Amino acid sequence: MPRDFPRRNELVVATVKRVEEHGVIATLDEYDGLEAYIPRGHVASGRIKDIRDFVKEGDRVVGRVIRANRARLQVDLSLRYVGKEQAEKKLREWKERSRALSLLKVAASRAGVRDPESVARQILDRIEESYESALDALEDAISNPELLDQFEVPSEVVEQLVPLIREQLKPPLYIKEVTLKLVSLAPNGVEIIRGALLKGTSIHSEKVAVEAFTAGAPRYVVRVSSRDPSLVRRFATTVTKRIIEEVRRAGGRAEVLAERETRRRTAEN
Repeated sequence: MPRDFPRRNELVVATVKRVEEHGVIATLDEYDGLEAYIPRGHVASGRIKDIRDFVKEGDRVVGRVIRANRARLQVDLSLRYVGKEQAEKKLREWKERSRALSLLKVAASRAGVRDPESVARQILDRIEESYESALDALEDAISNPELLDQFEVPSEVVEQLVPLIREQLKPPLYIKEVTLKLVSLAPNGVEIIRGALLKGTSIHSEKVAVEAFTAGAPRYVVRVSSRDPSLVRRFATTVTKRIIEEVRRAGGRAEVLAERETRRRTAEN
């Protein structure tokens, strides 16, 4: 089932179908091939001698919706109003979503469900209610298959999906950064804080990397990374607790200012 209808100002992924004298005809990859028009003046900034200097048939581009008329099924796009970083981010998100949907469709097909396309899209929609990226959820399910239960994935599909994602995806590098405020007014305060950081980061494992660095005193960052998200959270808590205890034991002040969890995806995913 295709997505609904593009909204004005939305960023969309499109494939150039035909280059004409006054503009470009493109199909919207996220909207079941709905056609959109890119006026010549919105292909690029500045004077345009030949549109093909900027886009050609078959190019995949990111455009901003500048007009959307559902009744007439008319959509106009602008490439001018999309920054380079915006375009790269949108394309990356689209590729990740397409990858996740493809894996779900393959699993549903192998499970022998009646309508693999529809089942896959329904699962994808449920995943995206909880996850910004469906591919993130599938990566998390590599080490925690029970996660799929919350998305109401049929058991026969789960049986096919788990080995499929373990074969096709590599676990990402999970990273947690904890920003601390560490203060010691003692004459040897610098040594106290350095010692606390060393004791905290001495807690390690072959599967976990731990490091600490300054973000401009009195702010310090503890970074923990691993392919196992549960280890990352556990070690981040343990390391942070040890550092805070060491500083406070020496009469200093210590507190957590912020925590941030990210992941670094393997190129093959």
